[in-house]
Amino acid sequence: MLENRDNILREMESARKKAEVIKALAHPVRIRVFESLADGEKTAGELVAITGEKEANTSRHLAVLRAAGLVATRKEGLNVFYSNSMPCLIPMLACVSQAVCAIADEHMKVACCMRQ
Repeated sequence: MLENRDNILREMESARKKAEVIKALAHPVRIRVFESLADGEKTAGELVAITGEKEANTSRHLAVLRAAGLVATRKEGLNVFYSNSMPCLIPMLACVSQAVCAIADEHMKVACCMRQ
């Protein structure tokens, strides 16, 4: 019985840690930054241009991704370069994109049926 309880606690802790990673990605700007870093490292200025956000806002999102261990930094002179430290999550985001399309397709079917 105690062994089963310990197993449940370990599994819940594992689930909590996974949720922390997913929460760190749970914003459109952070997803955009994370995906863009899959193509290679970029400076904060490049990420500002990619997201269209203000520098301070982009910096806050980068801090969340760094704190979660999803983004790494490298300093070279005055520049700080950001890189994706968990590229294994890119296929997960591709799967989410497929799910979004499938859900949208289903909603379109329902909408078409409702108009008839």
